[in-house]
Amino acid sequence: MLPAAVSKPRLAQALLLPLLTLVLTPPLQAQTRTLHLINEYPASSITAAADLQFAASVKQLAGDTLIVATEQEAQNPFKGGAQVSALSDGKVEMATLFAGIIGASDPFFLLSSLPFTANSFEDAKALASCAQPEVEQHLRKLNAHLLYVTPWPPSGIWSATPLTDLAAVRALRIRTYDENSRAVFEQVGAQSVNLPFSAVPPKLAAGELNAVLSSGDGGAGNRLWDQLGNFSAVSYSIPLSYTVINQDVWQQLKPEQQALLTEAAQRTAASSWSKVKDRIASNYARMREHKMTLNLTPAQEIQDGLRNAARSQVSAWQQKANAAAIVGQCLKGAPQ
Repeated sequence: MLPAAVSKPRLAQALLLPLLTLVLTPPLQAQTRTLHLINEYPASSITAAADLQFAASVKQLAGDTLIVATEQEAQNPFKGGAQVSALSDGKVEMATLFAGIIGASDPFFLLSSLPFTANSFEDAKALASCAQPEVEQHLRKLNAHLLYVTPWPPSGIWSATPLTDLAAVRALRIRTYDENSRAVFEQVGAQSVNLPFSAVPPKLAAGELNAVLSSGDGGAGNRLWDQLGNFSAVSYSIPLSYTVINQDVWQQLKPEQQALLTEAAQRTAASSWSKVKDRIASNYARMREHKMTLNLTPAQEIQDGLRNAARSQVSAWQQKANAAAIVGQCLKGAPQ
């Protein structure tokens, strides 16, 4: 029996109130997922600019439900090869990795930076497309999933003094960016050391280096003109950087989130390839503004010396990377 103080209508109202609250309360907003993307190059470099575009595309497609937070140059807590292990181990969700850096873990990734192999951006893009299935397979061994590829402008030599002949090249103490380039310049007679770009400034400041192998893009982004006033456009290679996501993180994402990232990645890659030629002209303009001397037609003696050293190194890489199949399938312009 109900207490006299509580009427049936009031009791019904009390019982209905919690139900009405559940019905009228709006659903909780979708939870935001943030993915951190590291890159040791500065924001003005072509790969870091691509990362910013990728993050913007993800925001446009996903709103606030999926955010890519870029951590570039000094903001990136991982440098050099530590970036690869950080990505593989899940310490960071995403990374844009220069091929030479990944090549220390797996020499197969030095394919894109083989010397004097890709002689144009068309060649480089065809090589990247042909090798992509094999690249993805090798990335899986590093617990990584490929999102997009960014090409660099051709690598040249930044130096403190002009390079007029092969003897000047032999006098270099040069930073190179992978094992192949280190070996090529060593065979020519230079002192060469394979270093990530983040390690270059203190070495230059200490006088331990007087030259750097890099594109005009990477060098300009790091103001190499402060110590190195000459650039020789030897067109050593057109290397690539790979933007990847930890495989475990990728598999945890919902299918619609994977689709959004894939769409943003495709847009970013298309833009990077279409704009890379323009970067060369803008880089040269910036270098001239900073009173650099550009040698766009290096002496034939220098080109011949580097290409001769490249032949044996390409052969050595092929054996080390067990890459006979990919060479036969995808490499048409390797030094002969």
